[in-house]
Amino acid sequence: MRDYADEAYLHARIYAMRSRLLSLRDYISLAGSQHEPLSDGIAGVSDPVAAEEIIFREQIADIIPLAEANRIYAPLFLAFLRQFEALNAKLVLAKAFGLKGLEQWFDIRPYAILERSLLRGTISLNDIRPLLTGTYLSEVLEGTENYGQMEIRVDLCAARNLYSASALFSCEGKIDFQKLTERRIAVTSTILYLRLKKNYKWDDGKIRSFLKGYHDALGIRDWTQVKIVEEMLYRLLKEAPAGGAQERSVVDEEYYLEQYYYNWISSMFHRDFHSIFSLVAYLWLLFYQIRNLFKIIEGRRFGFSPERIISRIICEGKY
Repeated sequence: MRDYADEAYLHARIYAMRSRLLSLRDYISLAGSQHEPLSDGIAGVSDPVAAEEIIFREQIADIIPLAEANRIYAPLFLAFLRQFEALNAKLVLAKAFGLKGLEQWFDIRPYAILERSLLRGTISLNDIRPLLTGTYLSEVLEGTENYGQMEIRVDLCAARNLYSASALFSCEGKIDFQKLTERRIAVTSTILYLRLKKNYKWDDGKIRSFLKGYHDALGIRDWTQVKIVEEMLYRLLKEAPAGGAQERSVVDEEYYLEQYYYNWISSMFHRDFHSIFSLVAYLWLLFYQIRNLFKIIEGRRFGFSPERIISRIICEGKY
């Protein structure tokens, strides 16, 4: 059944779902219970990859029926789910290139364009190409045989799909959505800058050229607001405590920026019940919750202390 809910129903549903998100206290309890499953669904599951796949499906269970509940908001919910499907696309492409890695699958059925069966046996780019034709990932294989370029294109396509999810919104709704999304893009751009600068030793000119291409690929015509937020983020990083005598690592700075965005997007949730703010904010908060639960599973797997696990959790009450 499609287009069965009006905007007021969706907003009320999201407000009710907000209370199900975990708090810092909840995460501390989960991290400290080394032998207790995070949910009944993974009781007895020893494989951490399988456990994460089950947790993911449980976490998005309430989103799946909303993906087509309202014609105007459908692209937003689908774009959220496809942030995870992009990881599946990278996994399938890696297999085509003979690259090894954890075969963790993000099951977004019935909206998936790629099926897990692709991981069985051998697969080539020629097998993948027709599956992507006419989808949001259609340009991933165009004019290249390089896996690295394809991986970057997957990220760009998924990000652009999210940025364009407001096509059916009202004029006011589009402005609000762009405000929320452009701040996310600024966080991503800043993280990319830090990685390229510190890990790959690129000079500023080369980085600016790369980021211009990134913004152009997303379809951003006016970078003004993105640049304003980026400059603010650089100032925040300079002013942030290093936590010791040593210089912060890129990982530490990425964590700081992600926590900043979490705090900001969480503050937007209650801004206006009748606007897009609550829907977008909830989806990002759920995105972080899924990542947090994965961190707990992985932390347990490697025998990390609860304190170490919590140090990388992103939620309210941090900073």
